[in-house]
Amino acid sequence: MERAKAILVDVDFLQTYLENKGISQCQFAEEVGVAQSTVNRIMNGKRNPGGKFVTGVLQGFNDLSFDEVFSCSDNF
Repeated sequence: MERAKAILVDVDFLQTYLENKGISQCQFAEEVGVAQSTVNRIMNGKRNPGGKFVTGVLQGFNDLSFDEVFSCSDNF
């Protein structure tokens, strides 16, 4: 049986991106379409992003690519 893959966020990259753009976690969450608490947990490494988060980031921030923000892990 093939192992599932987890999607991970490059938190350092995303934090720097938000700081450079002057976007708060609350504003980011609103644009992505998730709760601010979800963004906070993802940024603190307490949960992995779901499909809604990934889709929201890529649709809401056209200057970001999947490979810049996310990676896949076999350790799931």
